[in-house]
Amino acid sequence: MFAQLSSSTFSRTRFISSVLLASLCALPTLSAQAYERIVAMSPDVADVVVALGATDKLVGKDATNSHPALKEVPQVGMHRNITAESVLAVKPDLVLGSYMVQPVSVYKRLNNLGVKAANVAPKEGVDYFANSIKATGIYVGKREQSAKLANRWFQDMQPLAKTGKRYILSYDGRIVAGKGTVGDELIRRAGGINAANVSGLKPMSREGWLAAKPDVVIIADHNEKVIGGVDKFSKRPEIAVSNAAKNNKVEFWPADKFLRYGLNSPEVIKSLHNTAK
Repeated sequence: MFAQLSSSTFSRTRFISSVLLASLCALPTLSAQAYERIVAMSPDVADVVVALGATDKLVGKDATNSHPALKEVPQVGMHRNITAESVLAVKPDLVLGSYMVQPVSVYKRLNNLGVKAANVAPKEGVDYFANSIKATGIYVGKREQSAKLANRWFQDMQPLAKTGKRYILSYDGRIVAGKGTVGDELIRRAGGINAANVSGLKPMSREGWLAAKPDVVIIADHNEKVIGGVDKFSKRPEIAVSNAAKNNKVEFWPADKFLRYGLNSPEVIKSLHNTAK
């Protein structure tokens, strides 16, 4: 696999690997059985807990998490606007989350109130997510399993062959994943080009959509009815002239697949790559 990477990509991979190794020094060193009542304030962390076989330790989850294994786990609010009081109501002895949790001050507040709260992924990034898998595993008593899962995930995130296809990943047909976003990184690793001419997750004008000339457009599926589905969206003047509309390459995917990193991100990269064919 590494032999197929370009020299620049290989150098970057080696750099990120060194970051991951160095960050192990900052991982928690607690007893494997230290915590038994855990709240996962963000869906990315909750999914990792499930994958590590520690679902029975979860007593609270973010309201946006729809993982089937967590159907009976009480909700403690939405990660975008969560309160310490709602989390404390389920009497946890540990609270985990990532950068997705807002306000970020909730971590400090919980710790000040006597409940251990840890931000296992303080920033958005491939290396940060891989490290969060390891950190979460240590907290739930699955150190060895989490190390293997993280390493496998990281290796599966390696870039695929370039396709030259132009992508737009959109939240609602207006807001797009521009440069520096998760979507931007997933597109790059899928061998494509991010056609969105903005930075961050921002609205793009009709002129911007027209100039983007996307070959593939993917929109969050919970906005499908509001947008009017593929047919109505594809008939927009700025979309109708694109290869995406002409070649039926406008699709609706779950937002979690392409707007944040998750355990399924390697599969998302492959799906994006295959969509270009």
